Amino acid sequence: MKYVVLIFCILFFIHSAFTQDADFTQFYNQPVHNNPAQVGINGGLRISAVYRNLWSKIPGKFNTFCATADIEALNYGGGLGIIATNDVEGEGLLNTSTIGGMYAYRIVVIPKDFVIQAGFKTDVITQSINYSKLVFSDQIDDKYGLLKSTSASAVGLPQTSKTFVDFSFGALTRFNSKRKFKLRSTTTIGFAIHHVTQPDQSLLNLKGRLPIKFSANANWIKPFKNSDIKNLGYFIPSALLEIQSPFRQFLIGANFMKSPLFGGVFFRNKFLPGLSKDIDAVVVDFGTDIKFNNESSIRICYSYDITINYLRGTSPGTHEIGIVAHLKNADFNKHDKFNKKMDCYTF
Repeated sequence: MKYVVLIFCILFFIHSAFTQDADFTQFYNQPVHNNPAQVGINGGLRISAVYRNLWSKIPGKFNTFCATADIEALNYGGGLGIIATNDVEGEGLLNTSTIGGMYAYRIVVIPKDFVIQAGFKTDVITQSINYSKLVFSDQIDDKYGLLKSTSASAVGLPQTSKTFVDFSFGALTRFNSKRKFKLRSTTTIGFAIHHVTQPDQSLLNLKGRLPIKFSANANWIKPFKNSDIKNLGYFIPSALLEIQSPFRQFLIGANFMKSPLFGGVFFRNKFLPGLSKDIDAVVVDFGTDIKFNNESSIRICYSYDITINYLRGTSPGTHEIGIVAHLKNADFNKHDKFNKKMDCYTF
């Protein structure tokens, strides 16, 4: 019991003092979560959901769920989107819920081949804690364990929940590579700044500012062809860099897709590939991307983070499940806005 109390205190202190955002290994399935400029960039309507179960064998819950919907809306300049997340830590002790709206504006550099998009996101975040599930030191008997009632409630506990508004901004560029007027590949590069106003989220009536997070993302989609008609598959390398106060992570890897199946390997460490002390995990993912017709598809993906750093003996791996539905013919576009559409490969 003492170890359980100690672990929770450490986790709660870290969350209050430094507050690292919950993130997903399948960042390619939740692009608007990392950069609001991604809203509507793929055209049509995209609905996605990702569930993350962190260190499933350790007592206590570390579960995160995120659902998003974004649509190309050239009538309004670019794209519109909504996002909802829920993050649970320690058997429901600490819960963070977010709901937000996103907007992106598109600038055409070369019609259908080169665009720049800038976006912003406004979130309403509610953070709460269930004090009835906490164990205080005066409840523990040295001989019999947890027996006593706590006196903490008599002196008054800090607030149980707090709601605040948060803002994020991002930008990206997407461009095609062509040869003899034929599409050869599509590249996307972007960056974002999250928690611009650094809202105070402390539940302990202390100064607990949410640190600014910087992120950068990139991906490249290259088809393999043995003719101008038949696609043998797609090679899709991707990378995500995130820096938030003392925390940082770098995810890099690639998926290979031969419809309707795909799979890949990713590598995560603290910053850039290099010293072994920076190695965190190797990620394996696989799934299926089923196309019902030329206008709609659904993707189902499973990934597993294999811990390979010094925690590998005590922390098991992490599971993620992602589902993405894409309806290409759903949008808010007028005929005179078609020059802003992007003809490109998407994943």
